[in-house]
Amino acid sequence: MNAYQRAVKDIIDQRRMDLDNGTALWWEMLRKDEKLRAAHARYQEEAIKNAQKLPNELDKAREELAVHAKRLGITKQMIEPPPRCKICNDTGYADGKYCKCVIKRVIEADKENLVLPQVDFYAAKKTAPKAIAKLYTKAEKYINEFPNNEKPFFIILGSAGTGKTMLAAGVATEMISRGAATVTVSAFDMVKRAKDYHTQFAIEDYRDLFTPMLECDLLVIDDLGTETVLKNITREYFYTIVNERWLRRRNTVITSNLSPNDLINRYGEAVFSRLCDKTKADTFIVAAKNARI
Repeated sequence: MNAYQRAVKDIIDQRRMDLDNGTALWWEMLRKDEKLRAAHARYQEEAIKNAQKLPNELDKAREELAVHAKRLGITKQMIEPPPRCKICNDTGYADGKYCKCVIKRVIEADKENLVLPQVDFYAAKKTAPKAIAKLYTKAEKYINEFPNNEKPFFIILGSAGTGKTMLAAGVATEMISRGAATVTVSAFDMVKRAKDYHTQFAIEDYRDLFTPMLECDLLVIDDLGTETVLKNITREYFYTIVNERWLRRRNTVITSNLSPNDLINRYGEAVFSRLCDKTKADTFIVAAKNARI
């Protein structure tokens, strides 16, 4: 059983437990309250008559039962709790695929999905290097617009040591605090995940760490351009990530020391056109000396 199957099982088990708890509450209240018990018995009798198409007073019995339930503070939501996920109704599947709630559960349960350190965005903003300080204001707007960002791609290019990673980590940390299912990876880790997916997906106990990069609410890729270029993997899988998230307007933050020309040469026109698409992406260039020197 892989992580996604376990997540589905957990969701179904939780749903069953919620319903069982509601049923147990109802029978406990019936045991304690004689008037409720009598109203319930009458409702059952009238329901049987109704099912047999005999004259009945089902509506009146239902109203009487509701009156006694209200008197005891019992609501329908307590007895029949609604599904926690309105998309899949706690089945774990929507439109034949794993539901968003399953993906989120898997992402949040796996520590490997968070490579970047936890950074207090607002504390980092106060101490940010001058070259990138103004970009924190743009990033704060990006965070506050989630999940309805007009431009879901936030691309930061520029010199090494200017605070790009710190800013990206701060955005990720703040988004997590707001409930976003977040994956942060280095460019090296991105390629490793793609390679594992490309070569090991048939292994029975294989853990799929590639799919979360496509499905998460926020993906942060740090230091793009430092990864190894592997034939049939690096460019192809990076295009898959970018294209899928571009098409589905999923929030994506990328930092890189590469220039725009370097991006085109390394990943091709198709990737570059999506990363720098002015309708879906804000691209910023940080020009400054390395603050770590």
